[in-house]
Amino acid sequence: MFISRLIHSIIIILIACVSLKIIQFILKNIFKITKFDERYEDTLCSVLCSVSYYIIFGLSLILILKEFNIVDATEFGSLVTGASIVGIVAGVASQSILKDVFNGFFILFEKQIQVGDFIIINNKYKGVVEEIGIRSTSLRDWDLKRITVPNGVINSIENYSKDIMRVVVHVRVSYEEDPLKVMDALEEVCEIMNEKFEDYLNHNFAKRSGFKVYGITDIEKISIGAKYTITGVVKANVYFKALKEAKLQILIVFKKNNIKIGYPTNINIIGNEDNIQD
Repeated sequence: MFISRLIHSIIIILIACVSLKIIQFILKNIFKITKFDERYEDTLCSVLCSVSYYIIFGLSLILILKEFNIVDATEFGSLVTGASIVGIVAGVASQSILKDVFNGFFILFEKQIQVGDFIIINNKYKGVVEEIGIRSTSLRDWDLKRITVPNGVINSIENYSKDIMRVVVHVRVSYEEDPLKVMDALEEVCEIMNEKFEDYLNHNFAKRSGFKVYGITDIEKISIGAKYTITGVVKANVYFKALKEAKLQILIVFKKNNIKIGYPTNINIIGNEDNIQD
């Protein structure tokens, strides 16, 4: 009798796994023919797959408990009792699971992140959102490691893929360089950037949202040089590309104009001990 119930339980588990794969396959193919934003489609698919996993898991658990006469699925009272037992076990196993689920619903409801967004969680975990579930969120970092963060511990999210971003580039230049010459060179850099990224500039954010020279923003570090800053508001999907390109153009234009970038310098005074008088 026990062997028969065990075999039935294994069959239930296999059917559950196959059903989950079929549901995931159907969902992915349905979203292929929809006309939503691609990241929005990936987010919905990820969430629905996560929800289907927990539903199938719950049903499978009830059917397995029924096999061992712990729960009678045909009687509501018994079903509630079984569900209560499962709830107690789950609560003992992890008291934070409800917090994970509730926080996950808030993240999804408020549309704080989507699949494909580059984010930083709690100033610690950063990467591209690969999967959003009702209990956890998974990221893929620069080294392609997969990072899974329980939703319940997420306190802050920095989203680098939300509509627009301001590109801010600082460069330190030697004090020996003519400030007006440096400003003219940075104006040239901004003109190049505005031409290269014309289709990605956000003109609705400000009257002049293109790249522009912000000016000298620091002269306190005497040993390095004056700090100059350029800024530009672009669409979030090209933020990192624009940031790298701006830095490259600064180096190219500075080299063309023989402008030296500042670097730490030290003055060493070497004296002759024979010349030191008591």
